[in-house]
Amino acid sequence: MANQLSALFVVSLTLAVGGGLAQARNATDADADAASRLPEKPPSATSTGQRFTPNTMMDPITPEARRKVLENSLARSARSLRELINLMTYKVEAQPGISWDEVITSMKLRANKINLKFIGAHLVHKEIEAITGKPTPRVEIYHFCDALLARELLDYSLEFAILLPCRIAVVEDAQQKIWLTMLDWDVSWTDAAPNRNKLPDSLYQAASRLRKGLEEIIQAGANGAL
Repeated sequence: MANQLSALFVVSLTLAVGGGLAQARNATDADADAASRLPEKPPSATSTGQRFTPNTMMDPITPEARRKVLENSLARSARSLRELINLMTYKVEAQPGISWDEVITSMKLRANKINLKFIGAHLVHKEIEAITGKPTPRVEIYHFCDALLARELLDYSLEFAILLPCRIAVVEDAQQKIWLTMLDWDVSWTDAAPNRNKLPDSLYQAASRLRKGLEEIIQAGANGAL
């Protein structure tokens, strides 16, 4: 889990501050040639016409290059690290009087209604309590998946695997309030990006629908919409 969260944080943070690991492309080692291609799959094109081979990894980025990009991005931002994390987060507080179980049940029912498959949960607080022997605020992470969309995302960029499956966290704060939160998948953020390699239109629309679906699940959970 720690590795998944670290990878998610790195990618999301660079997006949030207007950077991106793609900036480090020229800083990779000189001998880092093109990543292996799969000749049996024909090249595809983005909405801007740039061609790529589906389901392939891009060149690895050296730790030094990645660190330089992140340091430069953070240096240009006036926001604190907490503010940057908040920037990339979509969150809703559950309505007063709604129990934890009602939140979870409502989420699962809504996911089923909109054909987003629930594929598992990680009860983080239970693991912490088992290790420490002490109570801790509740933290549960719920995983949802649209397998066909996942395949499209992976064909576009195999690196998307670090963001899959989609996750919604349900957490208890210091005042025992329940919050539902997720990485904000708002792809409209990319509209202003200068990158020449934009999401294909069909994938852009599909990712937008996914984000709306996840938001609907969160709203249902927060309102106890059984």
